[in-house]
Amino acid sequence: MTVDKIVAFIFLNFFLAFGSDIILNYLSFNYGIVESLKPYFKNRSVTGAAFAAGLTIVFALLINMLSSHFILGFIIPNDVNELIYFCILAFIIGYIIDIYIYKQKVFGNSLDLFYKEVGAGFWGALAFLFTIVISYFIMKLNIKIELKKTKLR
Repeated sequence: MTVDKIVAFIFLNFFLAFGSDIILNYLSFNYGIVESLKPYFKNRSVTGAAFAAGLTIVFALLINMLSSHFILGFIIPNDVNELIYFCILAFIIGYIIDIYIYKQKVFGNSLDLFYKEVGAGFWGALAFLFTIVISYFIMKLNIKIELKKTKLR
């Protein structure tokens, strides 16, 4: 695994979390979807909240990558089998981190309504899995495109 691929995986996860947070912000204010996030978004700029989401995912991802390296023997998944194991580990880590965010009030009291409505752990872990799986397939798609370009030359 090259450093370039690892860095690309980290950046993809960051930008997917960043973009997803902007979409959640928009949906909560304009369509009443996940309205319990309004207090959180109300006190932050759109980009500030999105940046915090991106950093949170990167923090969890670095813990997951390090754990995966020592437990599973790889840093980022290279195939679907590795992706499954990586995601199982990520769900556990994401669940724990989301509970920590809730209990320690990492983002203040503004998420209390959200956690009261949906609980801590599951949705944070699921959001983490979302960025990992999408990042994995984007990277795989990019590799296939690069291979086709190489064959055309």
